[in-house]
Amino acid sequence: MTSGPIVPTLRPVVDTDLAVFFTQQADPVAADMAVFGPAWPDDEAVFRDKWARIRANPDLLTLTILADGEVAGYIAHFPQEGVPSISYWLGRAFWRRGIASAAVARFIAGIPTRPLYARVAVGNAASVRVLTRNGFHVVGRDQAHAPRLGRMVAEEIYRLDGTDPSAG
Repeated sequence: MTSGPIVPTLRPVVDTDLAVFFTQQADPVAADMAVFGPAWPDDEAVFRDKWARIRANPDLLTLTILADGEVAGYIAHFPQEGVPSISYWLGRAFWRRGIASAAVARFIAGIPTRPLYARVAVGNAASVRVLTRNGFHVVGRDQAHAPRLGRMVAEEIYRLDGTDPSAG
């Protein structure tokens, strides 16, 4: 049996995904990498409240990322700072396997809006690779409050131009 790259699938978030998302978010290594996550990533009440708001908001599109049938994380499309944006989370067990890049490619192929934006904490090289592999390019720099760190953190703003997501 040969093993090739994992091709992730995307589907709507279901209730049972939330327990996996919570475990992934509570991982201190992943929480530190994400920077902009919650101040207390292991606070389940705050987590459940946040996800209730996410799932009830018609302006958000949030899908579960599956890798070989396992819940690997999620990806979202939402307005941020007045522009259409994406964000994603991948559990640490799924890092460095090309899953995030492939999930972003699949996701943005279904989002016709351009330009499309994403923000990344300066220093998060893995997320930068995911975005640049998918045609995003740096268009600016900003600062945002990182609750996990309790301070402002520099971030880069990335943009995907064009109407054809595969043209990036």
